[in-house]
Amino acid sequence: MKSFIVFSALLCVATAQFGRPRVTASAPRGEEVLIIRSESENNGDGTYRYAYETSDGSQAEESGYLKPNGNDDPIQVAQGSFQYYSPEGQLIRLTYIADEGGFQPQGDHLPTPPPIPAEIQKSLDLIYSNNAAQASRPQSGVRPPNRRY
Repeated sequence: MKSFIVFSALLCVATAQFGRPRVTASAPRGEEVLIIRSESENNGDGTYRYAYETSDGSQAEESGYLKPNGNDDPIQVAQGSFQYYSPEGQLIRLTYIADEGGFQPQGDHLPTPPPIPAEIQKSLDLIYSNNAAQASRPQSGVRPPNRRY
């Protein structure tokens, strides 16, 4: 019985936390965040568009369309952006496209890989050039013998 009371108390505390108003750098504690713009359009043919903006400076917009794939299954493409203020007050903005290449985000806050060292890049270039040279060579027409193992 004791564990049930403790579990119930923890559940009430967790539920109360989710019901609290969101506090952001641009919306002081206790201030309600309002939706100031909301647009939505779905054409039913794979094309759509939506956008919204809130009173704390958050914004998002996305549009999508179907891209032919050369078969009966077209590719759904989505592109858009969103922005919000971090708890430190920094504007975070991200643009993206999602297509057959996957989700491809871009933003100043995203980490970037370090440059490839010159020695490694030289080795990679050599490998790529050798692969290209082998691919362009004509095949001799001689087949290897069938081997049974």
